[in-house]
Amino acid sequence: MDAIQREYERFGPWVTSIEDVQDIPQQFLRYQELILKAEFAFKIPYNVERRNVKPGMPLYHTVVAFSGAMIVLLQRTGKDVHATEIPYTEIEYIQHVGNVLIGEILLGTAEQIYVLNFNPVETEPVEKGIGIIRRNYLQERPPLNLETLDENQKINSLFYENLMAQQFKGQDVRVIEYQPPVGLKKNPGKALEPNLPAQQPILQDSIFLTNGNELISINRKDETKLPDKADYGYRYTFIPVHNILGVMLEPDDSNELLQYLSFILKETKVVMLVGPEFSAQKLKSVLNV
Repeated sequence: MDAIQREYERFGPWVTSIEDVQDIPQQFLRYQELILKAEFAFKIPYNVERRNVKPGMPLYHTVVAFSGAMIVLLQRTGKDVHATEIPYTEIEYIQHVGNVLIGEILLGTAEQIYVLNFNPVETEPVEKGIGIIRRNYLQERPPLNLETLDENQKINSLFYENLMAQQFKGQDVRVIEYQPPVGLKKNPGKALEPNLPAQQPILQDSIFLTNGNELISINRKDETKLPDKADYGYRYTFIPVHNILGVMLEPDDSNELLQYLSFILKETKVVMLVGPEFSAQKLKSVLNV
């Protein structure tokens, strides 16, 4: 069986690990030495149904190679493949968005945010890649002392408890703060008031944790939504503690029941929504900022 026929017969619209030269998409073969020497690599397919695929068609738009000191993004644009090198130490934060229909990885650096979209039916290669980044983007700094952390145990979310049990099994991860859902009732001409009627928007809950080396948050893909709208998506955000220079709360001028929580990094910031009663003091204390 030739390489083109093999690629066609093994194609599925999901992320796949690259184990040997036969797994490298034809359009990326000129980078085969780089890919095969990497610690790990995976390929991301075009969003095309299997029944519409024909032998010889370009099936993959991105190959991600995790080398010793950097990630190399090989991305196909038109008929060319462009290589982007991202040293691990330049990654200031990672976000992993999971949803029923589409997944995302966001790599935030001082220069830009790199976004990789993929079909979430197979996440093991993605999770392995994120693990490699998290292992390599940390600097040699003393971790936070978890024993002194007064852990907030008030988590009224079975959804988050299940995610934490799956993602951090066997790891020492401590909860810092939990933001419960908040109703966002709009009253024209009046101040906004908390409420949770069926058709009023809500701020969805979120949770903030640490393993001593990273600040980790878990929130919903849609931070606000109507109560009767289904939302199965979630977002992990991983920030090395040594990258966090400050924590800031700012009001949302359009909604008195929302605040912007910003984690100030070396060259950028990560912003999330929290409710009117949320305080950044505990986060500042734990993070020593």
